[in-house]
Amino acid sequence: MTKRVKIIIMSIVVLFLIYLGYSVYFTSKEGTETFGNFDPNSTANKNIKVELLADKGFTSSPDGGVSFFVKDRSGIIKKVNLGKEFPEELKKAGTITLSGHSHGDYFHAVEVSGE
Repeated sequence: MTKRVKIIIMSIVVLFLIYLGYSVYFTSKEGTETFGNFDPNSTANKNIKVELLADKGFTSSPDGGVSFFVKDRSGIIKKVNLGKEFPEELKKAGTITLSGHSHGDYFHAVEVSGE
């Protein structure tokens, strides 16, 4: 192998490592963004940015909470149970951030905020 080929190969490897590091750093800062990354056996709260499906409505529960539907970036639609009232100012928001954990068929949110 000539010196020139070794330099080209090393350059490609270094560029790939830089790209990988950049991707991991910014992906972890933005949140999960897809329900497929949640472990249904874990109760650790994580953030996820989702599209609010306000047209499907909001259903109040007797304990003061509310249920509603959201869609993640993969197109997965999930029912969300929030243990408190949904903020009125966010009902018109297209995208919201949820903090909570998945129970498989629904998402238990402890906090909801705007972008």
